[in-house]
Amino acid sequence: MSAWWKSFFDEDYLRLMSQAHSEEVNTGQASDVWSMLDLAPGCRLLDAPCGWGRLSRPLAAMGATVVGVDQSETLLEAAEAQRGELPESRLRYLKHDLREPLPESGFDVACNIFTSLGYGTEEDDAAILRNLRGAVRPGGRVVVETNHRDMLCAYLARGASSCRRLPDGTLFTDEPEFDAISGIVRLHWYWSGPGWSGEKHAEWRCYTPTQLVAQLERAGLRLAGAYQGLSKTPYKAEGPQAGGRLALVGVRDD
Repeated sequence: MSAWWKSFFDEDYLRLMSQAHSEEVNTGQASDVWSMLDLAPGCRLLDAPCGWGRLSRPLAAMGATVVGVDQSETLLEAAEAQRGELPESRLRYLKHDLREPLPESGFDVACNIFTSLGYGTEEDDAAILRNLRGAVRPGGRVVVETNHRDMLCAYLARGASSCRRLPDGTLFTDEPEFDAISGIVRLHWYWSGPGWSGEKHAEWRCYTPTQLVAQLERAGLRLAGAYQGLSKTPYKAEGPQAGGRLALVGVRDD
């Protein structure tokens, strides 16, 4: 797999995804994280990767002390520009490759949200999870929220493409391909709207829930729960979306 992620998260990505995730949606998901983990004001939270701060900001506004980490300068610049009145004592951003150990530790929670594994090799993902474990205190938690193979197969069984109109009028189409032997998903994005058009291509490794749990455990984390997305509802592979998105919570016991 190529290092596509080094250039994928650019201005076009930001313009597309910031429309697909409204501030109302972001605040709602941050509230879900807060409730799911029973967080309290003053907790130390690592948002890694943080993108343009769509969850970092509302979590900091709720009272957490947040460090957002990402490798994309474009997304970090947007995050910084949108921090509002939140001081650096409450919200900081850091450019960092998560395959390398983080320069800070002692967090109560580390969040890896919105399908942020599988971009490189399995060894890369193992390193990321080990580094997230190393960033939390003993007893701290690591949360991985992601798409997964069961959900993807259910989605593809109903038709392999989706199309939506974004708020600025842009027509955005997603046409994924899945290699069931390698477990690799190839993304093909196309868009056309007022004053702009383009396409993006990427590939990521899609794991089963069982494989994701095994990765957490190999990283030294004890599985504390598997949930339907960012909720307290236990995950079950039921319904037309095979249970929907998956959130795993691992605990650092030592």
